[in-house]
Amino acid sequence: MKVEINDWKQLFQISASHSPLPISLPTIALANPPYCQINSAANQELSRFEMAYKWKEQENGSYIITSKLRNKIEQECLFVEQCLKQVQPGEIVCVLLSNGILSSSQHAYFRRWLLEEMAVLIASIQLPPENFQVECELGIVTSFLILKRKGGNLSVPEDYPIFMAVADKIGFDSRGRRLFRPITKEQAKREIDSDLPIIVEEFKQFIKEEIIP
Repeated sequence: MKVEINDWKQLFQISASHSPLPISLPTIALANPPYCQINSAANQELSRFEMAYKWKEQENGSYIITSKLRNKIEQECLFVEQCLKQVQPGEIVCVLLSNGILSSSQHAYFRRWLLEEMAVLIASIQLPPENFQVECELGIVTSFLILKRKGGNLSVPEDYPIFMAVADKIGFDSRGRRLFRPITKEQAKREIDSDLPIIVEEFKQFIKEEIIP
């Protein structure tokens, strides 16, 4: 079936009119959240999110949630929380986050909550700023995280392998111009200069060796 999707409402109507596939698959949540903040005073619905509250650091480095809402709340953190709470233990969440969330000291509470309470980090793949520079005019560095929901009977070892990679090239430059590898005698045609195909193959091997028994 080939259709032109004009809006989300049309997409939902098409999905609802077709029966689901007669197979059982684990849920995988995919999210590319907006990189901006929300004013908590403008939306009382935000009070249901743990990431909407201030967290206090303890002497041992852990964090506890307080009863006070943050004035400004990062939508990225809310998206991650919503996704993880919608999937079952053992199911997967794939999300693209800004590196500011993943590295700044003011978001340490989020990282502790994420990795200690909510999820196992399977992979972290950093993308270059060109990823959003052309269409969105944002020179932001992001990382693609693959997370597995904790909880239930899912056993999590104290130490476990994590796939980590950095993509320096993604096939185009900051102006949107295609980048190609130098042509060799063995090549029939020019190849796009991107690290992503190599990273994908390495991740597949990682899954076979480390994740799948």
